[in-house]
Amino acid sequence: MTGCSRLSHCLLALALTCAASAGQAASPEPSPQWLAYCTKLYGLWNRYGHHPTFHHTGQRARAELALYRCQDGDFQPGVDELEVLLARNRLAIPPAPQTALNPR
Repeated sequence: MTGCSRLSHCLLALALTCAASAGQAASPEPSPQWLAYCTKLYGLWNRYGHHPTFHHTGQRARAELALYRCQDGDFQPGVDELEVLLARNRLAIPPAPQTALNPR
């Protein structure tokens, strides 16, 4: 009876391990062109649109979150947010890459 109990425990552990690994889908490979574009937008905002004063508007947090999204592979919301921040500061937005954007 102990052999059957051990076998059932092993099978249960194997099933749980397989279920846990199946639930973790591989994240898509980040596009180098879109990641470079997003980083360029953030760099422009940081250099020309960022005002390091004591009056905080939340733009820095929004820009950093947008960059984080791009680094995570979620390009569309990140690029959109950075373009809004650049437009708000009346900065020219460089042309986007010609490759297709693959949203999650």
